[in-house]
Parts: sequence; structure tokens; C-alpha cells
Amino acid sequence: MKFHIIAIEGKRPLWAKTAFEDYQQRFDRSIQIKWSGIRPDRNTRSLGKKKRIFKEGKKLLKSVNKDTTIIALNKEGVSWTTLKLKEKFNQWLTSSKDVSFIIGGPEGLSEEVPIILIEQLYRVWSIEKNHPYHK
Repeated sequence: MKFHIIAIEGKRPLWAKTAFEDYQQRFDRSIQIKWSGIRPDRNTRSLGKKKRIFKEGKKLLKSVNKDTTIIALNKEGVSWTTLKLKEKFNQWLTSSKDVSFIIGGPEGLSEEVPIILIEQLYRVWSIEKNHPYHK
């Protein structure tokens, strides 16, 4: 199963890269998680916030593989409990389709989001594997 986290981002801080790699290594070979960054356009400041977000959205969607489940993370989106995420995680595993999480730029979510996301995926995976991490 492949998960792909795609974010509009500038330079990735070393602490974020290190934390992400730490969680990546905790999964067994059945789960692969990749984090890709897309540089924000420099000359979009003159555009309004809505147009900038629309342009970012188009860029994000272009970077997603054709046959993948897309989850867009959004500040105003629906929150999932651990049990709800576990339920979705199991659905994704049985569907055998890759899953892409897309994260907008500065107008969207912060740079900590990919780290929080991989930690939560590890949490639900560890529940499935009966690993003591989640307790």
C-alpha cells in the first residue's frame, strides 16, 4: 500500500525531514509513505487569496497519479477521530488503491501537517498490528 503526501511548501526544515523519516522507517514493507513538496508560485501575490488557492489546487491535482484516492486536508475540513481514521485506513487497504493526501500552501495548513499525518497513520497501523505504540 502506498501513501503519498503532497504539499505546497518552501524549503523543508531539517527537523521535519528527520521526524518524517523516523516514522517512515517504523512501518513494515506493506506500507510505503512518500512526502513530496511543490514549490509555491512566486508571482501570485497580486492574485486574491481565492485565486491563489485555486491555482495551488490545480498544481496539487496535476501531481496526483491517475488511479489514486485523494484526501484534501483543509483547516475547515471534517475532523476524524483515531477510530474513524482506522476505519478509513482499513478501507484504503482493502481497496488496493494508492492514497494521496494533498496539502495547500501558506493559505492552507502549516508545515507540521505531514509529520502529524504520518504519525496518525502510524498510530492506526499500529492498532491494526496490535503494536503497543497507541496505548
